[in-house]
Amino acid sequence: MLTLTRDIEVTNPEAIMNWAKDQSNIISIIPNVVKIQGNVIELRFTRLFLFSFDSYFNIQLSIIGNGLIEYKLTDKKDNELKIFLTADQKKYIKIGITYSGEKEWVISKGLKKILDEIILGIQNEMNKFNEVNTQTLSENNNYSVELSKISYISKLIIKTKLAKSEEVTLNQGEVLDYVEGIISGYSNYPIIYISGSGSSTFRLLFINGELKGVYILQNGKASFEEDGLNYLSGDFKIHVYVGISPRIAEVIKE
Repeated sequence: MLTLTRDIEVTNPEAIMNWAKDQSNIISIIPNVVKIQGNVIELRFTRLFLFSFDSYFNIQLSIIGNGLIEYKLTDKKDNELKIFLTADQKKYIKIGITYSGEKEWVISKGLKKILDEIILGIQNEMNKFNEVNTQTLSENNNYSVELSKISYISKLIIKTKLAKSEEVTLNQGEVLDYVEGIISGYSNYPIIYISGSGSSTFRLLFINGELKGVYILQNGKASFEEDGLNYLSGDFKIHVYVGISPRIAEVIKE
C-alpha cells in the first residue's frame, strides 16, 4: 500500500471541511482525471512515458461528523484509491492519500501530484475566505474607529432616539448576555447603539441585527475586538439608542 500525508495550517478548518464535502471541489482538481461521468471517473497514470495505468473508478464519499471526510475510489479489479481529510481544533487539517492494488510503482509518483493539487485547492479556498473576512473586518473596523470619536457619537445620538437608560451591575462574562437581551428587545429597529460607561467604557453599534462596531476603553487602553466584552465587569450606566433607517450610521460618517 502507498500512503502520503501532510498537515497544513488553515485559518478556518470548518470552512475548508465544508468546501471539501462538495465532491466536485475535490474530484475536479485531481490531475489524473480523464473523464467524469456522474459518480464514475476515469484515472490515468503514466511513468517514464512507457508505462501507464488506466481504469474507471466509482466514487464513494463518507462524512463522519465534522472532523473526517473520506473519498474512496474503487474499480472493478478492487484497486482502491482513498483521499481523506481530518480536522482538529488547532487550525490544522491533515490531508492523506492511499493506494492499494496493481501497478503501485506506476501510480506512486502520481499520488504526490494529487496531494499537491488538493493542498493548492485548499490554499486557494483559504485565500478567498480570507479576502471576504478581511473585507468584512475592514468594514466593521471603520465603524469601530468611528465609535471612538466624540463627534461621531454626537451625530449618532442626534439622529436616533433614546429608548432605554438604566444602571446595572455586571460580572465578568455577563456583558454579552446583557447586550443580547437588549438586541432581542429592540430587534424591530435596524439601528441600535448601546453605550455603557463606568470604571470602563463600551460602545456597540448594531445594523440590521449585525454587530458592526465595537469600542472598548479599559484601564486606559482602547480595543475594537468583541472578545474584550468578556473581560468587563462593574457598575455601568447604560444608554440604548435606536433608529429607523440603517443608513444613519453611514451618512453621518460622510
